[in-house]
Amino acid sequence: MPKSNLKSKESKATEEKPNEKKENIIKSIVLSIFDENGPTPKLYWPQELDDKARFSIAMKTISLLMGESTYQNGTETEGINYFGILPFPDLKLNGLTYFFLIPEAKARGQALASTITVLIDEEDKVFFYENMKYLRIIIDRAATRIQDSNNPSEYKEILANLRVELFEFTKELKDPLSPRRQIKILLTGLDKAGKTSFLYGVKRKYSEIIKSLPTKGVDRTEEKIFEEQNSTITIWDLGGQKQYRERFLEQGKVYIYNIDLMFFFIDIQDIERIKEALSLFKNILNSLKELDEYPPIVVCLNKFDPDLKGSKEIFESLEVIADEINENTDTFFIKIFQTSIFDHWSLITAYSYGLSQLSPNRELFRNQLRKFAKKINSDSILLLNENGIILSTYSKSEIYEKVFEISAPHFETLYKTFKEFKLLKKDFIVSSGITDESKKVVFKKIIVEKYNLYLLLFIEKTLDLEKIEKNLPNFSKNLIDLIHTYI
Repeated sequence: MPKSNLKSKESKATEEKPNEKKENIIKSIVLSIFDENGPTPKLYWPQELDDKARFSIAMKTISLLMGESTYQNGTETEGINYFGILPFPDLKLNGLTYFFLIPEAKARGQALASTITVLIDEEDKVFFYENMKYLRIIIDRAATRIQDSNNPSEYKEILANLRVELFEFTKELKDPLSPRRQIKILLTGLDKAGKTSFLYGVKRKYSEIIKSLPTKGVDRTEEKIFEEQNSTITIWDLGGQKQYRERFLEQGKVYIYNIDLMFFFIDIQDIERIKEALSLFKNILNSLKELDEYPPIVVCLNKFDPDLKGSKEIFESLEVIADEINENTDTFFIKIFQTSIFDHWSLITAYSYGLSQLSPNRELFRNQLRKFAKKINSDSILLLNENGIILSTYSKSEIYEKVFEISAPHFETLYKTFKEFKLLKKDFIVSSGITDESKKVVFKKIIVEKYNLYLLLFIEKTLDLEKIEKNLPNFSKNLIDLIHTYI
C-alpha cells in the first residue's frame, strides 16, 4: 500500500489537467449543506453534473447520516462526524461521504449539517476500501478547513484543492482499480493459546475442536459476512511454536505486512507462559512499527472458562496483562476481550468486534440504530446477521450493552427453537418481567432484501409493537445501502 504524500496543496490549480487515466477514477465531488431549503448541493464538480444527480446525492447523504437530534439541541461541532460508503445505483456511482457540522450562529443548534461526497464508478468501488485510511485524511482535512472558515466564498477554493489532492493521490497508486478488496486477518499467539479452536468455536464446529492439531506454519481460510461482498477476506492462522514464531518475525514482509486486522491470543490458564506471550506481543508490535503497519488489534484472553471467573490467581494475571498491553497502546488501537470456547457469545463478541473494524460504515450502522431506537423508545439495540455475527450495537448505557451481549445468544436460540417447532405466529418473541413488568426484551427477524437479519431490542418504557412495525420499513431501507457496502 503506497504511503501517499498528504501535505496540503494550497494552490488554485482548479484547471490543472491530471493524467487522463487517473482523472477517470474520481468522477465527481459534491459539498452538500442542510440549509433553509433542506439538503442542498452547494458546490460540485464537474459543473455539468445535472440537477437531478446533484440533489439526489445531497438528499441521500444528509438524510441518511443526519439524526433528528444529532446536533440541533447542542452547540458543539467537534466529534460529530461520520464516514461511510454509499451506493448511488441510479447514477451508477459509489460515494465516499463525510458528514460533519459547519458552525452557524443563526442555524438551529448553531450548526449546519454538511457532507463532502467523492464519487467514482460503481464497478471501481474497491478503490475506496483499499485506500480508506488515506482518503479519510484528505477529506477530513478539507472538512476541517470549511469548519474553520468564516467565509463561505472560500469553500470553492477548498473544494478545488481537495480535487487536486485526490488526483495527486491517485497518480501515486500502481493499481487503483483492483477488482476486489483484499482483506488480510492475522491470528497469532503462542502455541496452545486456542487460535484454531477460536475459529471453530465461532462457527460452532465443536467436533473439529476435538480433532484439531497444532497449526504447523500457517493455515489460510476465507471468511464471508454476507454471501455477496466487495472483498475477499483471508484469515492467516499462524502456528505458535517457537520455530514458526521466529520465522514469522524474521520474514515480517511476508506474514505481517499489509494486514487489516490482528487477533492476538493469550492462554489465561497457562500462568507460567504469560510473560512469554507478552514478549511475543511486544515483538510483533515492534515489527509492525518497522513496517509502518498499524492495524486494529483484538487481544483475546482465551480459555477464560466460566468456572474460573472467581479465581483470584486468574484475576491477578488479568491485571498484569492489561497493564502490559496498555503500555503499548500509544500508536495502536487495541481492544481486550475475555474468551472461552465454553461461552460461545464471548467468541462471537470478540470476533464481531474485530470484523466491524474493517467496515467503513460501522459509524453509519450505529447512527441508524440510534435513530431507530429513539423512534421506538428502545434503550438498546443489537443487530445480527444470520450466522450470529454482530453487525452493530447501540446502547444508552454500558450496563445495558453488556447484558445484551450476554443474553443475545439465548434469545437467538429460543427464537429458532420456537420457529422450528412452529410455535411462532409472527417473526418475533417478547419477554417481559425480567426485572419488572415495565421492561421488555424483543427478538425480531427482519428481512433486508435477500438477507435475514435479527434485532434484539430492550425497551424500558411501554412496548408499542405497532410503532416498531411502522418504523421498520424506513430503517430496513437505510440498511440496504449500508449492507451493500459493509465490507
